[in-house]
Order: sequence, then structure tokens, then C-alpha cells
Amino acid sequence: MRELFASLQQTAESGELPTLNDVTAFLHLSEKMTMHADDSWHSEAEDFLHLTRQLLMVVKKRNIQEAVLLIDALHDAQTFCHKTFRVEG
Repeated sequence: MRELFASLQQTAESGELPTLNDVTAFLHLSEKMTMHADDSWHSEAEDFLHLTRQLLMVVKKRNIQEAVLLIDALHDAQTFCHKTFRVEG
């Protein structure tokens, strides 16, 4: 998931639209993450999933600006979760 998200970020930083295949794959991983999320961070995982679904919609509409904004929002959400919740394992 990290590698795929890094690829999405790199694409956005280049001012390009991520591929539909990459965003769809990322959505599936986000769905799995939400299904397996612990109760302590489940609501944040749902928020992340919501942002990912929005990203899929804007990529389908070929809206580069919105895609970049959503990828930034996903990065912020990821950073918050990583700082707030520790995943043991």
C-alpha cells in the first residue's frame, strides 16, 4: 500500500493524473485496511476510504487539480494516523 501511495504522490507532484488502475488498486487496499481496522482507529480508516473513493471519482472525471488536492488530503490523513495510532505487529 505504501509503494502504491508513493507512486500516486509522485504522479501528482509531476502534475499528472494517476492511472485509473492505480487508484482502483489503492481503493481496494483501502477497503481491506478499513475492514481490518481496530476499533481505536476505525473511524479514521473510514475517512481515509471516503477520500480514496472521492479520488477515484475525480480521476474518472480526469480532474487533475482535484486529484492533487485529494492526494494531499490522503497524505495528511495518513500522517495523522501514523502519529496518533501505533500498529503493533
